Amino acid sequence: MKQKTGRLAGKIAVITGVSRARGIGSAIARAFALEGADIFFTHWTSYDRLQLRRGQGVAGKIGRGITGNLAYVATKGAISAFTVSLAAELAPLKITVNAVDPGPTDSGWMDEQLQQYLLPKFPMGRIGKPEDAARTILFLASDDAMWVTGQIIHSDGGYWD
Repeated sequence: MKQKTGRLAGKIAVITGVSRARGIGSAIARAFALEGADIFFTHWTSYDRLQLRRGQGVAGKIGRGITGNLAYVATKGAISAFTVSLAAELAPLKITVNAVDPGPTDSGWMDEQLQQYLLPKFPMGRIGKPEDAARTILFLASDDAMWVTGQIIHSDGGYWD
C-alpha cells in the first residue's frame, strides 16, 4: 500500500456541506485530498433542493447591518463566540479552533445581476471563489498554523458593504 504524502498526510478531516461540486465544501475536500488527508464528508442535497424551491439561500443574506438579517447575524455572532471559547478549552490539548468568513463566494448560486452589484465591493477586482476559502482552511489545518487559534479569519478579498 502506497504511503500518503502532503501537508495533511495521516490526518483525518470531517468536512460538511459537500453537496454541490462548485461549493466551498467540495473545494475544501479536493484541497485536503490533494494534501493527503483522509476525508469524511457529509452533504444534504434534499436541503439544497428545498432551499432553492423556497427561493431562500445565501443570496438574500448578503450585507452587514441590513434589516431583516437578525437570525443570520445572530448565528454568525454565535460562531464567533463559540470559536473563541472552544479554542481556549481545547488549547491545552494542542487542538486549534478557528472560523473562516469567506465573504460572498460564487459557488454557482449568483446570477449576473448579483455579480455586477457585488463586484465593485471587492477591491481585489473579483468575487471570491470556493478555492479561495479552501486555501485558507488548508493553511489552518496544516502544521504551519499550529500557533493560530481562536481567530475569525476574514478571507474575503477585502469585501466591504
